[in-house]
Amino acid sequence: MSTVQDVPWVLEVDALSKRYGSGGNAVWAVQNSSFSVRQGECVALVGESGSGKTTLANIVVGLLPPTAGTVRISGSLDVPRLSARRAGRRRLARETQLVFQDPYSSLDPSKSIAAIVAEPLLLLGLSRAEARKRVSDLLGLVGLPDEMADRRPRELSGGQRQRVGIARALGPEPRLLVLDEPVASLDVSIQGQILSLLQEIRSRTGVALLVIAHDLGVVRAVSDRTLVMYRGRIVEAGATGTLLDAPIHPYTQGLRWSATADGRREMPAEAQKALEADSGHIPESDPGCVFRQRCWRVTERCAHHVERVNAADGAWADCNVPMRPKSGHGKG
Repeated sequence: MSTVQDVPWVLEVDALSKRYGSGGNAVWAVQNSSFSVRQGECVALVGESGSGKTTLANIVVGLLPPTAGTVRISGSLDVPRLSARRAGRRRLARETQLVFQDPYSSLDPSKSIAAIVAEPLLLLGLSRAEARKRVSDLLGLVGLPDEMADRRPRELSGGQRQRVGIARALGPEPRLLVLDEPVASLDVSIQGQILSLLQEIRSRTGVALLVIAHDLGVVRAVSDRTLVMYRGRIVEAGATGTLLDAPIHPYTQGLRWSATADGRREMPAEAQKALEADSGHIPESDPGCVFRQRCWRVTERCAHHVERVNAADGAWADCNVPMRPKSGHGKG
């Protein structure tokens, strides 16, 4: 009988960092972040705007070079090295694809839907006849009828355009789809349809998903595991249901409170005041907690040390004052 440990890793990110600028003016968009995604798994990366989620996603698909750290696809393929060469970028396109937040701006308005979906297939060497057949199959996979193939993006609804973007990304049969806020620009009534489609595609194809999101409802609906990012660092990780229902890190609890009107009413006054505070500037070499300026549970120790807390369910968080009991710990 196979177990989850037998399922191969599709994506492995180790000690990844991205810096803009230098010296005292340097800004670290991603800092020493590590995680992995297995075949067929959906992992969500959640955090406030500016937390580094999109920067990390762009590094994973090869659109940005990292300052430090490694990104491997399919066990051994080095993403930064592949993306630096034309032949490598073609190889990388067969392994990972990006689905953008705004389906309209990411689709060429002058081209038909068939031409948009076929473009990466032709670049990878398929004949036009092979590409046409594949386009028909892809449109069916995302729930669009064949007659959509001759239309232009402006003739489609927002949900239909996002389905086209997903079909285009699936064309090269990648092992990993990275989706940056895939339903944020859609009406609430359409969001659920797209999330259900992603689950169906994952089940049918075995593709792994890395979903960038800020909406905790989206995260709960689509992901197996969730990573919580703050100021470029992953501060908590765990199974999505447990992480959202019983977070370890105060920052995750703050996100949970802020997500709904009921949560905001439940938020203690001291937490609300702390969360609204200016986070200030913390250099990369700072040994303390990056969340301490906004944390209502902060202690003096938080300026000098961060302890990694491990929970019984395999979750972890880098926090000296966890929201729930720990089962073991190690240094972060």
